Amino acid sequence: MKVYRFGNDYDFKELTFLNEKEDVNLFASFTGQKITLDWNEEVFGISEGKLNRGKLLDFDSRCYGATFIVKKKFEKLFIEEFSDIIETFPIKIKGISEEYIYINLTNVVTAINFDGLDMQESLAMLRGENIRFNLEKIENETLFRDIKINCFYFCTQNFKDFIEKNRINGLKFKEVGTAT
Repeated sequence: MKVYRFGNDYDFKELTFLNEKEDVNLFASFTGQKITLDWNEEVFGISEGKLNRGKLLDFDSRCYGATFIVKKKFEKLFIEEFSDIIETFPIKIKGISEEYIYINLTNVVTAINFDGLDMQESLAMLRGENIRFNLEKIENETLFRDIKINCFYFCTQNFKDFIEKNRINGLKFKEVGTAT
């Protein structure tokens, strides 16, 4: 089974946190647990960096690190398909009138097989495109995070197909390993 890591499609503009220090730490703390804190909707803005020049603004989704957002118009689709493994929260992006949602993925599994690897070998595996995944842990999963490496979102072909079928742009999928 092929496994993908997904992140931003760099044809689209990048986001930035409005209150970078606090918000980066806050979103980095979301490691699959249910969110019980008071929610602040407006945490993002469009990055004004020179690398954003000429890029498209009309994105449906963005994902980097532990942050996965999608236009609100897709919320019902995500809830219908993944209600048992996600929570959604409203997000506003300064300068964009369309509403978005933050998707908190609560499906965290022991997905990556580190057996027999030392620290250097583990790091090399994670940097490459040959991550070993535990088939028995993910064979029934579509979308998940790993219990040790929880700052990335991983998925199978089924999630990739879901995104493509619903024409949700803004994400890029990279095959990073197989489950055996």
